[in-house]
Amino acid sequence: MNVRSKKSNELNIIQSVIQEAGNPADLRILPFGRELSVYLIYLNSLIPLEKYQDLIGHLPLDRPDREQSRLPMRHETFQADLGITEAVAKLLAGHLLIVKPGTSGIAALDVQGWLKRQPEEPQTERLIRGPREGFVESLDDNIGMIRRWIQDPNLKVEEIVLGRRTKTRVAVLYLDDVAQPRLATEVLRRLKAIHIDGVLESGYIEQLISDRRTSIFPLTQATERSDKAASAILEGRVVILVDKSPSSVIVPVTINEMYQTPEDYYFNFWIGSFLRLIRLLGNNLAVVLPGLYVALVAYHPELLPTQLALSIAGTSSRVPLPLIAEVLLLEIMVEVFREAGLRLPGAVGQTLGVVAGIVLGLSAVQAGLISPSTLAVVSITAIASFTGPNYSVDISWRLLKFIMLIAAAILGLYGIVLSGIAILVHAADLNSFGVSYLAPWAPLQWRTLKDGPFRAPFWARLYRPETWRPQDELRSGGTKKEDEH
Repeated sequence: MNVRSKKSNELNIIQSVIQEAGNPADLRILPFGRELSVYLIYLNSLIPLEKYQDLIGHLPLDRPDREQSRLPMRHETFQADLGITEAVAKLLAGHLLIVKPGTSGIAALDVQGWLKRQPEEPQTERLIRGPREGFVESLDDNIGMIRRWIQDPNLKVEEIVLGRRTKTRVAVLYLDDVAQPRLATEVLRRLKAIHIDGVLESGYIEQLISDRRTSIFPLTQATERSDKAASAILEGRVVILVDKSPSSVIVPVTINEMYQTPEDYYFNFWIGSFLRLIRLLGNNLAVVLPGLYVALVAYHPELLPTQLALSIAGTSSRVPLPLIAEVLLLEIMVEVFREAGLRLPGAVGQTLGVVAGIVLGLSAVQAGLISPSTLAVVSITAIASFTGPNYSVDISWRLLKFIMLIAAAILGLYGIVLSGIAILVHAADLNSFGVSYLAPWAPLQWRTLKDGPFRAPFWARLYRPETWRPQDELRSGGTKKEDEH
């Protein structure tokens, strides 16, 4: 084969790549190597090649294939002899394609040149004490954060690709000698069963692998904190990371886990227990208080202290709206302000929230549209709703609050009791990857329950939670006896 025919063969390969890729405007072809006989093909939007001149200078572009095969590179990092379809898939994923003279295949090198965000503390999971590191949109960087926490060869990382068009990389992480083998197998089975054109965020995965897709409660746990994900892996659970998403998915999960934060374990167990009890109190107030207020004032005023009942009746006498309409109107306005505050710029959102809450609230009271007692109840409810550390379950309880409020307006205290029982029955019927959603309360697990509403001290946390059925149950040898000497 003469030089001209070799050159023609390389140009045919390049032309095939261009056609298969759809002739994109950001496609670049750069001659390189001796006598410009090697061609580099890349997407300029994904690979700013000027940043990789030193790397390209050390590429084995002019070495024989046998010498290339001995290079210490991962199979996924440098691949040779790819077909046109495979090469284009690598090109669209951000790889650098290499067309060498005298070869019929194409080589691909993963250089990961796209823009990345630096790790920072997640806005929705802020802590007073603890690391300020949160996941970013790069899957490899997120896996690296987990590996920095867990430097154990038993940490397994399995990767699959989901989405016919997006080709989104999804990684499953777990400890091979701790997590139940059936759990990891079931997670991978559900992920591989997903057939969808695109996966843009981990929320897609959460909804598609959930045990009960129609339930209002989240049956998976989302977090952007790397320490929280690492803690779940150490307990025997599985963490799912999705490329281009800063939120990880933890399975299985129980309602008990939704009110715990890593910060509980960074303080001593007295402070950790106090913080958990405050969160539980805040959750109960946010869900039950509006309905309880309507039930007591409208149906059972005799249960209130006399002075309190007379005070509420006196301030409500000039309000033209029924009590239920008054509470519903305020609750809906709080939800509108909350949603508007999330969408506005930070400083503007805070200022608008304070001004709207104070000015509009006082104006409504002075105009006689609402009573002061109703404003106080709704304000306490709104503040208490921010005590929950998990945004997904907070939204669920905010929706259930309206159900209990309507039930209280219809049946009084009986409505609250009946709606509460219905919610409890629904929660008891839920499972998350084979684990009861109400564990360790139902079924009752005494050993795990001591680290439930109260935070057990480290010397008493000898075993991993039996909720997750870990293979290796022992977590700590304990230091209580040594401390006593």
